[in-house]
Amino acid sequence: MEQLPVRKTTQQDYPAISFAGCLAAIGLLLAATIVSLTSGASQEPFETIADAAAYASGLAKAETGLRTILFIDSLFIIAYVTAIGFAVAAFASRCRPAAWLGGLAILAVAILDMLENAIMAQSLDMAVLGASITLERIAWQASLSAMKWQMAALALFSVSFILPDESLLERLLVWGLRLGLPLAVPLFVMDAFGLRQIAPAGLGLTMLGGFILLAVVLRTHLRQT
Repeated sequence: MEQLPVRKTTQQDYPAISFAGCLAAIGLLLAATIVSLTSGASQEPFETIADAAAYASGLAKAETGLRTILFIDSLFIIAYVTAIGFAVAAFASRCRPAAWLGGLAILAVAILDMLENAIMAQSLDMAVLGASITLERIAWQASLSAMKWQMAALALFSVSFILPDESLLERLLVWGLRLGLPLAVPLFVMDAFGLRQIAPAGLGLTMLGGFILLAVVLRTHLRQT
């Protein structure tokens, strides 16, 4: 039986793969937002230090919505690694050091994100069973979340130095990556200026806007090539 020829993925395919990852990431972010708005659950309240009893009670109350959000976030990890990883590969020649730093950093973000989700899901199981959740466990969860967000800020800041920056949209994307998460993350992680309560909205809007702009830039690049 004659075998069909297998087409190899080349560097010319990287922008299209990144574009598909962006679309997936946008869809998943919107889905998570809808679930959060309709259920009242979200991950961010469980990513910082809190009273152990209140933390466990909050987890149990948020069970249904939070499990759905964790499911969506597991898919989101694949989407953002695809979107950013292949964007890095596509434009790496513009600045090799930044490409290496951005690529390695986004992989570190994914690993931290997976660990964060696993521990949160386990804590949720414990809370539903009525088991106690120690402050040490909460601190470990918060530490993972803090490292994830700060690594994400570093990843996007690095990636900004390899993307094209000729058009207005491209410059908007570049400066959004350089300023968005690097400014929003400390507000959430460190509760800088007492703005932790509103910081999650800034994080979400920054990510959504970034993926939309990256998708537009990639689409324009694909049309030109």
